[in-house]
Order: sequence, then structure tokens, then C-alpha cells
Amino acid sequence: MNFFEEAREFVRNILVWVYFLVGFSFLFFLLPLDHSFSVIIFEIIKHDLLPSGVELMVTNPLSAFLAQIQISFLLAFLATLPIFLYKMMKYFLPALYEKEKKIIFWILFPSISLFFAGCTFAYFFLIPITFEVLYPYAITIGAVSFFSVGEFISSVFGFMMAVGVMFLLPIFMAFLNFLGVVDRDFWMSKWRYALALFLLFSAIITPDGTGITMVILVVPLMVLYGSGMIISRR
Repeated sequence: MNFFEEAREFVRNILVWVYFLVGFSFLFFLLPLDHSFSVIIFEIIKHDLLPSGVELMVTNPLSAFLAQIQISFLLAFLATLPIFLYKMMKYFLPALYEKEKKIIFWILFPSISLFFAGCTFAYFFLIPITFEVLYPYAITIGAVSFFSVGEFISSVFGFMMAVGVMFLLPIFMAFLNFLGVVDRDFWMSKWRYALALFLLFSAIITPDGTGITMVILVVPLMVLYGSGMIISRR
């Protein structure tokens, strides 16, 4: 099979997933007609995460519409992620050796679990605390607390995705060891630098003056770093 045939087969696998992604997005946005699934999810997120005393506002006629589209697309992405992974594995696995296939399976399922664990951790712990801590500052200066619909959805899902990717740290560490980029003792000797980097990064993505959310994020990251050291040494 030449390059163009390979490219055509790859695009064909991707397009199948894209069709499912678009289809699920429309389903979540339109059904049921009187109260779509995306609206139901939005109300759950608003109930769980919107701080008391803070009002959501629509800054332009498209804000609410685009917010529902965004929720529908993200939900469709999560729902069709198994299809995407199946199509990619179907395309790449025939070209791999048996040992490489085992490594792919070893990485794939822990990575999915860690990513969703990070998203869950952000949703139930980091985001509520961050919002509850930051918004009272508006009261101290006599300002009215508002949150635009688009920014609210983007903040929630962006935070969840960022923390989900950060939770992939042990896989990243073990993969670098497997490739021979670093030796197995590298991570043990650099844990102080890792701690300083985690503190800096957590302070940036959790703008909380009290440092509470920063510590809440750093602790699991250090646990993940320790797990990565153990996996790398094995």
C-alpha cells in the first residue's frame, strides 16, 4: 500500500468518527425537543458549580446558543471517544509487533482512567473551591457578581481538561523511560524541581490568593509523580 492509499485509509477511519461526533452533537442539542440533553447537563453544572449570589448573564444573542452547542460537542466527544480509539487502533495495530501492541494496551486504558479521574477531581474539588474563594472578593469592593454563560462553560470544561491531562503524568514519565530519554533514577533525583514546577503551575491555573486550591492540586500531582517513579523503576 503506497503513501496515498495509506493516507486515504487513515482519513476514512477519521471520517467515520467525525460522522458519529457530529451526529451525537445534534442529538444532544435537539433531543428531547422541549428540554434538550445539553440544557439538562447545563442545569446540573450550574447547580453544582455556580457560587451562591452569582448570576449568569447573556452578553449577546448568540451566547446561550453557542453555550449549548459547546456542551453538546463536548458531550459528543466523550461519548464517541471509544469509537475514535477503536478506529485508531484498527488502523495502527496491524503495523505493530506483538510486544508493541501490548505496550499500547498497557498505556491506553490507564491513560483513559487517569484522564477521567483528573476531570472528576477538578469538577468536584478544584472548581467549586476556586469559584467560592474568588467571587467573594467582588463583594468586598461593592461590585455585583456576574458570570457570562460562555465564560462559565469554557472555564469549567477548560479546567477539567487541563487537570485531566495533568493526571497523565505517570504515563508520560514511564513512556520517557521506555524510550530511553531518561534513566530510571532521573525522576527520583529531580523530585524537588518537580515540586517547585507543580507549585508554580498550580498557582497559575488556580488564581486563589489563599493558596488553598493550589495545595489541593499539588498534593495529587506529587502522588502521581511518586507513582510515575515507581512505574519507571519497574
